[in-house]
Amino acid sequence: MASYDLLIKGGHVIDAANGIDEVMDVGIAGRVVAGVEKDIPESQGRRVIDATGKYVTPGLIDLHAHTAVYSGAMFPEEMCFPYGVTTMVDCGGSGWRTFDQFNDEIIKKSAVRVFALLNIVGKGMDGDVEQDIDDMDAELTAAKIRQRSDIIVGVKVAHFQGKGWESIDRGVKAARLSDTFVLVDQNAKPTRTFEDMLKRLRPGDGTTHCFGYGKPMIGNDGKVKQHYIDARKRGIKFDVGHGNNSFSFSMAKPALDQGFPPDTISTDMHRSSLHTSRAQMTEVMSKFLAMGMPMAEVVARSTWEPAKWINHTELGTLTPGALADVTILEFQDRPAGLSDSGPTGYRIMKAEGRLINQVTIKDGIIRFDYDGLAKDDWAETPTTDLNLP
Repeated sequence: MASYDLLIKGGHVIDAANGIDEVMDVGIAGRVVAGVEKDIPESQGRRVIDATGKYVTPGLIDLHAHTAVYSGAMFPEEMCFPYGVTTMVDCGGSGWRTFDQFNDEIIKKSAVRVFALLNIVGKGMDGDVEQDIDDMDAELTAAKIRQRSDIIVGVKVAHFQGKGWESIDRGVKAARLSDTFVLVDQNAKPTRTFEDMLKRLRPGDGTTHCFGYGKPMIGNDGKVKQHYIDARKRGIKFDVGHGNNSFSFSMAKPALDQGFPPDTISTDMHRSSLHTSRAQMTEVMSKFLAMGMPMAEVVARSTWEPAKWINHTELGTLTPGALADVTILEFQDRPAGLSDSGPTGYRIMKAEGRLINQVTIKDGIIRFDYDGLAKDDWAETPTTDLNLP
């Protein structure tokens, strides 16, 4: 009798949580991972996927994407499952005033696992309201996080154009009061430098768009600025948040070459970035491969590292007993042009190939199957009575 409802055979398994980086088989029973072993007999699987020549990873986790309030937001299924993402974090779309509506209209209706960073602004990421200092309430933000700690994992601060530190300081306070972290998207101003901003953050807090040209990590001397290095030593984290205007190879490549990789790889996925800079998860991962980051590290920063940051270590792993979120990736070995984004325009890095997602499995259910690896051949279509009136 078969032990597994689904058996994935012959793939190169990468699971950073367990230090696995080799060819193994993965068995799924119901909603959970039931076995990760070498050479599991095909007879043990009710359905078998041949993953030979492909990578098998935990379901990808996109730490920074947009599915709430923001005008460019997309529904989770269309922005996640086709690109191997089983878990996403809505990055500050809603605030304490608007989270419940977001939960009712999006999260509860989505098959994707959706967490949220709560905007320090009560109304969320809704145009000019992000400039409303009076709506930046640390206590009410923290109270909503504590109330829905099952879904809300932290605080987001973004896009504030004022001279002062109100948004940063209140975001940090809300994170402290809720025992979470704050993720900041903030450009420097003469009255509030990026160096000073990093000093206001606590260990475990972080910034996104870390390789954006508009907030340059690399100085005129071609080196990573010292205050970034000092911040990392203090425990500040750096997230990619690629987006349509926030990732430049001219920042990322020298940073990687100097030993300053991102802590997490994420997309900042929204409508415009989907087609211009192609900020899908597999494409952003491909860009780091092209810059020389090993595949195991790319996967770790797209699975286990974000899982740890959002304090959901039941995810991002193929540990037996864990929820069966599994992604099967294929490296397409043909010349590719990979695009960045930002004030310098869309610039290309030539690459030997790119990753595509073949299969997305969430909670043991196949949600996306690009080449039909889990499907039966059409020639085996069962016969029925076709002489219908």
